[in-house]
Amino acid sequence: MTDKAGLGVPKPNARSSTSVPPEPIEIIRTKARSRRVRINVGGLNHEVLWRTLDRLPRTRLGKLRDCNTHESLMEVCDDYSLNENEYFFDRHPGAFTSILNFYRTGKLHMMEEMCALSFGQELDYWGIDEIYLESCCQARYHQKKEQMNEELRREAETLRERDGEGEFDNTCCSEKRKKLWDLLEKPNSSVAAKAVHNLNKMSVAQHCEALGLNRPALCIKNHRESYSKLTAYCKLFAMTNYV
Repeated sequence: MTDKAGLGVPKPNARSSTSVPPEPIEIIRTKARSRRVRINVGGLNHEVLWRTLDRLPRTRLGKLRDCNTHESLMEVCDDYSLNENEYFFDRHPGAFTSILNFYRTGKLHMMEEMCALSFGQELDYWGIDEIYLESCCQARYHQKKEQMNEELRREAETLRERDGEGEFDNTCCSEKRKKLWDLLEKPNSSVAAKAVHNLNKMSVAQHCEALGLNRPALCIKNHRESYSKLTAYCKLFAMTNYV
C-alpha cells in the first residue's frame, strides 16, 4: 500500500525534534501493536508487513525492527513517529520502489530511467549488495555504471589539463617541474608565486626609474626581453622529458 504524505504539514501526533525521546518499552510496545509498519521515503508512504522486512535482517530495514532505543532508531532512519507507526527516510522515493519490491518478491531490478551510479548509492544506503540484481539488469547496470565512470574520468582529465595539471606526468622530476611552472605562471597558486609576481612588478618599476622616467617604453621593453628569456629557460626545463 502506497500513498503520498502531505509535505510540510505537521502530523497531529508526530514526534517533535525537541520532545523527550521515548522509553525503550514504549518503542517495543508500539512495534508489537501492529503487524504492519509505515515506511516514508522522500515523502512517499509505503505500508509493509514487519515479517516482510525480516526476510533481509542484515539490511537497513531489516535492522529497523530490532531498534528499541531512540539512539538506535536515529542511526537507521532520519525521523519517526510512534503514534503514526511511521519511519521516515530522506532518500530517493523512485529508487525505493525497486528496493521494497526486492523484500516482497526476492527479485531486484533497476528502473530503466534510473542513473546507475545513483541506484548503486541507494543500494549501498539500504544495505543491499548489487550482486542480487537479476540477470536481465546486471549487464545494463554495469554497462551504464562503467559509462558514467568513464565520463567522470574524462571530465576530471579535462579539468586537470585546463588547470595545467597532468602535463608533467611520466616525466623526470615531474613534481619539481609542476611547482616551477606554477611559480612562474600562476600568481594565485601560492604565497611564493605571488611574491615572484610582485617582485617582477617592482623590478619593472625600479628599472624604469633607473633608466629615467622619460623613456618608460624602452625600459619596459628591455626588462620584458630579459624576463622573457628567463621564463623561457625555466619553461624549457619544466617541460623537457629528459635531464
